[in-house]
Amino acid sequence: MNEIEKNPIIISTHNHKKLYFAVGYSENNKIERISLPQKSLDEAIGEIAKYHHNYKLSDKYNDTARKICQIYHGANLDIELDQLELDHNSLSPPKTSIKTSFERNVILEVAKIPYGTVKTYKEIAKSINSQAYRAVGTAIGNNPFPIVIPCHRVIRSDGKIGGFRGGTSMKVEILKKEGIKIEELKESCRIIS
Repeated sequence: MNEIEKNPIIISTHNHKKLYFAVGYSENNKIERISLPQKSLDEAIGEIAKYHHNYKLSDKYNDTARKICQIYHGANLDIELDQLELDHNSLSPPKTSIKTSFERNVILEVAKIPYGTVKTYKEIAKSINSQAYRAVGTAIGNNPFPIVIPCHRVIRSDGKIGGFRGGTSMKVEILKKEGIKIEELKESCRIIS
């Protein structure tokens, strides 16, 4: 059993307009994982539980889940990075959902993208002195803190939206709420400069 599974995480939830938000906290009172909004409470909890089988439900962090809901709906709010479980130590079992220092570097770089703006996968890679654009995309796709670490603000170099774990329509919705202009094409969507 690895370090993550020894102690249960605490999952708190929030429901707003038929969407359910869930946040999982470690025993250190740090956010371990955030679910994307789901259509049922079980799906929101399940998105965290599939990574952390040992969990307890509690109202303790409902305010954080509510804040994530507000960010999702376009509020320009921040959750401080020191509230996220970002520590990675390759010499011991992982304490976090982030497995490598490369993933951590990508996540920290994505965290710098300001509200209402976008960057490309290539720009993120260059800013961490890497040419591994696909690996950057994979690290962003594995982001355990969606909405808070704004992976939705990362797009392809050709201006197209690119992938998103919650689907393209969710990514478009979030970007529009942040004031990003988007052209919806027949087969894809693209940022309007």
